[in-house]
Amino acid sequence: MAKLSRLILEYIDAYKYLQDLTPIAADCGQLCGARCCHGDEETGMLLFPYEELLLSKAGYTITDAELRGASVKFAVCGGACDRHLRPLSCRIYPYAPVLREGKIEVVPDPRAKPFCPLLIPEAEEYIQTEFISAIEMIFSHLVRYPSMRNFLEAYTQMLEDYGKFM
Repeated sequence: MAKLSRLILEYIDAYKYLQDLTPIAADCGQLCGARCCHGDEETGMLLFPYEELLLSKAGYTITDAELRGASVKFAVCGGACDRHLRPLSCRIYPYAPVLREGKIEVVPDPRAKPFCPLLIPEAEEYIQTEFISAIEMIFSHLVRYPSMRNFLEAYTQMLEDYGKFM
């Protein structure tokens, strides 16, 4: 229970740390009409281990999902949210943490490439390095928890498998 409490506190710290950090120094939603925020009954984000405990009253529909044979949670978005209560996946979009050789790397999420204009080569120079560094730092702390390590191992493989088709 103490480890779970510490993990939840780490999420709260991560939420605060990322609150004002964004991929670019502008509202990227203006580039694409906020496509990543247009929700429906199937649009949402995978939640990191136990993150649903923080989001139970945030207006998301939390559903069960599967990630490479493991049970995970998925937050279904209604298309509008309180920015202070966004899941971690939303806060780091369109990037994803992967675990390679025991180290966290931050990569463009291959699932976002068809939708997000920030992932075109011409946009790369505008991505704030502070944003990428923050994601790396946060997940370098979170990966110390076995549940997160196991999740990231499966998540990394899923992203790599998905990337093969992009």
